[in-house]
Amino acid sequence: MTRDRRGGRPALLTACLCVLAAACGSSATSAPPTATATATATAAPTTAAPAVSAAAPNPCALGPQAPPAGTIAANYPTALAFAPDGRLFWTERSGTVKVWQNGAAKTFAGVATVTVERGGGYSERGLLGIALAPTFAQDHFVYAFYSNTDYVHQTVIRWTDCAGTGTNPTTLITLPSGADCCHKGGRLAFGTDGKLYVTLGDEHTSGAAQNTHDRRGKVLRYNLDGSIPADNPFGGGNAVWAYGLRNPYGIAFSSTGQLAITSNGPSGDAGSPGTGYDTLIESVHRAQGFQWPLCYGYSHPLAASTCRGRTPPDWSSENGTVVPTGAAFVDASGPAGYAGHLVFCTWYRGMLVVTPGSPHASVRSGPSGCRLDVKQGPDHALYYSDSTTIHRLA
Repeated sequence: MTRDRRGGRPALLTACLCVLAAACGSSATSAPPTATATATATAAPTTAAPAVSAAAPNPCALGPQAPPAGTIAANYPTALAFAPDGRLFWTERSGTVKVWQNGAAKTFAGVATVTVERGGGYSERGLLGIALAPTFAQDHFVYAFYSNTDYVHQTVIRWTDCAGTGTNPTTLITLPSGADCCHKGGRLAFGTDGKLYVTLGDEHTSGAAQNTHDRRGKVLRYNLDGSIPADNPFGGGNAVWAYGLRNPYGIAFSSTGQLAITSNGPSGDAGSPGTGYDTLIESVHRAQGFQWPLCYGYSHPLAASTCRGRTPPDWSSENGTVVPTGAAFVDASGPAGYAGHLVFCTWYRGMLVVTPGSPHASVRSGPSGCRLDVKQGPDHALYYSDSTTIHRLA
């Protein structure tokens, strides 16, 4: 999320009752034939059509909903997600999940979390991420990521949505949270493969980022139930999908499966500069290794290390500081000037609109209020958040 200030940086259960009634006809035959007469009468068998009852209405289902038509007030809305029925879900850092439903904000669920350190100091903890299952229309699963009050763990939790209320809360994944304030990651997204992708920062243990048997500094990949897919790249029971990241705080999938990540640059850790070098990776692949903490920014080596063939970012802020956050791919029906682009929010420069290039991508500025997250709605508008408001860009 924001920078370490010390370094100068800021199931759906659907009931269906089926009754099958079949009336089977009988056969009646006359007396045996005689030499003078034969009279055989056989009743033709008849079968009644099965009687099938209509599916019972689902008390948790809602009809189509309109997304917000304008700005709405929100308390530090860290992450946004749309349901296929048109509703907007969002997380508020202090522990509340809300949903825009029937033209108003409604509390969906809550978690116990923390947003400051034990002594009251700056922290990047809280309720940080949200995603809806790709099978939401059937199972109504809503996922969120939050920091636990024990200051030791972080949790991915799942609820079942029932008409805008979170039911059956289930802890699916428990992750470390680190001993200090920062580098928590905490973003969630579903890929076109139906898997859940989770970002986790290095938690100020920079060496963990290059260790593929340590979950810190990674993009992690899970099944919908929190188990680890058998086809993950680093062996059975290993959730790591990609590695070498400092604090990945933005994640986005395109409709074709392209995965983009934003990551906060260094703030003096591992011998790095105290500011600058925030990065964007436009396309993250299976088992891919990135450069932190071997290098930072556009492949600037740290101390005696080299980048050792690790993948550099597509864009770096270099000695400027932007603090990148949420990201989204905008489809061809999006707002003019944004359609067909990857966009991401930043704390200091608002929305940045990406144009791929070689050797580096370029960016231009969008709305200044895009500070925490951005998503494209079912109405094709862009919705983005700052610390007090969710905005709409048609």
